[in-house]
Amino acid sequence: MKPPAPLDLVTVLRLALTIFWRQFAPIILLGLVFLTLPAVALRTLSIATTSAPDPALGTIAETLRWLLVMIFLCAVTGGVLARTSDPRAFIRAGLSRLQPGLVVALIIGIGLMTLRIILLLVSRLLQLGQMSSLLFVVACIAVFAVWVLAIPAALHERQWPMVAFQRSAELTRGNRWRLSALCIFIALALTPVIMAIRFVVFHAAQTPQQVAAIVQSMTITSPALWIVQLSTLLIYGLLSVVPVALYLTLAGRR
Repeated sequence: MKPPAPLDLVTVLRLALTIFWRQFAPIILLGLVFLTLPAVALRTLSIATTSAPDPALGTIAETLRWLLVMIFLCAVTGGVLARTSDPRAFIRAGLSRLQPGLVVALIIGIGLMTLRIILLLVSRLLQLGQMSSLLFVVACIAVFAVWVLAIPAALHERQWPMVAFQRSAELTRGNRWRLSALCIFIALALTPVIMAIRFVVFHAAQTPQQVAAIVQSMTITSPALWIVQLSTLLIYGLLSVVPVALYLTLAGRR
């Protein structure tokens, strides 16, 4: 099969921003339900149950957080693919078709987590320092370039996970370097925003211990907590529409 013409990344980003603007209300509402409110609730619970960090509780909370992020991503993708302008229909469609995409997201998440652990162990054994982090970043970019369309394909075409991965690999063929560049561009574009938020919230902190102390001091009435959570909501909302914008562009061309 002849490779498709080069992907126009500007067109994809314009489409993603258009989707986010037109579907702002349901995307933000889903984000509040699955991202912001659970994060605030977990923060409140951790303050109420203990004054010292509990590693086991932290691991459970982090796992739950990423599961909710996956649910949010799949719900937004399903809602966009429903092609409706009604916020209630958007949310219903997104939540009612979660399962295929969520399975794909879990497979990707477990795979990356396993790879991260292996790289950390190898790095410790071979004393590679920060090399494991660099290799993991490269692996994440590669996963994005090949399988970024797996979740939209699973949701829209109702495919089994392995078929959805194959479909994504087919659609991204010939454009993987451009998709890698898109991943890097998004990361670089978000860096100043994240650094600005970090400065506002943690400007007085000079060490990781001081940062941890500020985090531990946050309560539900702390402005810093809401700055972090609402900024995270907007960033995740923008990122959630990128895979589906890519899918609509590449699948439409096929």
